[in-house]
Amino acid sequence: MAMGQSKRLSFQRVGISLFLFISATAGAQNNTLPIPPSGVIGFDQAMLSPDYWIARAATPNKVLMSPRQIDALNAKTLATDPAPHDLSKLGSSLSREQILSWLNQASALPSKPLVDASGNAIPKATIDAIEANLSIDRIAASTPIRYGLSVRRAQLRLFPTPLKAFPSKDLLDFESFQGGTLFPGNPVVIAHTSVDNQWFLVFSEQGPAWVARADIAEGTAEQVISYADKQPFRIVTGDKVHTVFTPEAPEVSELQLDMGTRIPLAQLPAGEAVNGQGPYVSWTIDLPVRRDDGSLGFKPALLQKIKDTSPTYLPLTRANIIRQAFKFLGERYGWGHLYNARDCSGFTSDVYRSMGIFLPPDSAAQGRSPALRQRVFSASDSHQERVKAVSDAQTGDLIVVPGHVLMILGKVNGEPYVIQDVPFAVFRDATGKIRMTKVNQVSVTPLLPLLADEQHLYVDAMTSLVHVTAR
Repeated sequence: MAMGQSKRLSFQRVGISLFLFISATAGAQNNTLPIPPSGVIGFDQAMLSPDYWIARAATPNKVLMSPRQIDALNAKTLATDPAPHDLSKLGSSLSREQILSWLNQASALPSKPLVDASGNAIPKATIDAIEANLSIDRIAASTPIRYGLSVRRAQLRLFPTPLKAFPSKDLLDFESFQGGTLFPGNPVVIAHTSVDNQWFLVFSEQGPAWVARADIAEGTAEQVISYADKQPFRIVTGDKVHTVFTPEAPEVSELQLDMGTRIPLAQLPAGEAVNGQGPYVSWTIDLPVRRDDGSLGFKPALLQKIKDTSPTYLPLTRANIIRQAFKFLGERYGWGHLYNARDCSGFTSDVYRSMGIFLPPDSAAQGRSPALRQRVFSASDSHQERVKAVSDAQTGDLIVVPGHVLMILGKVNGEPYVIQDVPFAVFRDATGKIRMTKVNQVSVTPLLPLLADEQHLYVDAMTSLVHVTAR
């Protein structure tokens, strides 16, 4: 199972106060940590090395969970967590009511006006045309179930449109119609087609969304469901890798494969040329392609052996958690995996996916998954109790606040530090003045000084502390 990171009803989450720091007057203590020229409190250049943090981790090379334990955890997640979905359990047909339910989940319009990439208001006529493209009146009483595989890194959309829409001209990093991303080889159920015939309403392991028809190849249930289990395979362990450029097969040329993606190897005779090139210094992988009639085919592609991949998932150790997280350091924030990147929950998911653990697709779901051990916080938990819980946390534990998730790195002089994919680092300086530093990337920061909104520290806004590796 290879999962993307869904942003269900993303426009509702953009408005969380995490990203809207205009003024603040109460709630957080003054800070005495140094503020370097970077504007990120408590930071120094030595912290940019994963070895710096591995040296501070307890038993960094100890294997925290065996492959069998990880398989059991993933099975529990699929069985008990409502966020990921098992496509094999959907039956042979879809009712009109089921499709309408999925469409309503995917395509609820925002309550506030939207703007385009230039900051101009999107006309009501444009929104009306997008709604008309949903083709609601064409949904039959019963529809035979159809399956497909994504053939490239494909955007999941909340509406059947490529139009980029944003909450305001000041929030152009948060695209309101972006619902997540499919990776090459992700399975989907095809439920419905837009009026213009260019979009499929699909149901993936992340839930319902629209995806460009050209990004999906339709196949049999057996072809689609079995693809993820083919062996042997390679696991992408770099932040992202690309297949070798080939003019002979443009559909598999320079295809981006993100961390944790599992791609089967093609079973070709040794030494046989692949797309005009000898394969001996590359892995020959087997990728889904879309034929001219839209049906599913498979084509070999080359992935250089020098690239960061593995024949198995990496061992789950604290050292590997740190190394994998640091491969994203400095990558731009990408809401719903936009910009060929990822956002906060995409970051945490991809790190753990490279070690075989499949987390739910968004921060809220990660914070409440019944499959994961967690400490849940409420208004009755004091600041001191929260700080104590964070101080006892281990490398790789996740801190969840409304609309955001952060990963524990370790401590420096007793101060807990995190790595997170975040737009801003906001804190009070020693005088009590609010400081807002735009980072907009995967960043290393201390935890305790950071503000989650105008009045609350992250630690006081924390809704759960998730111990992913605890058994």
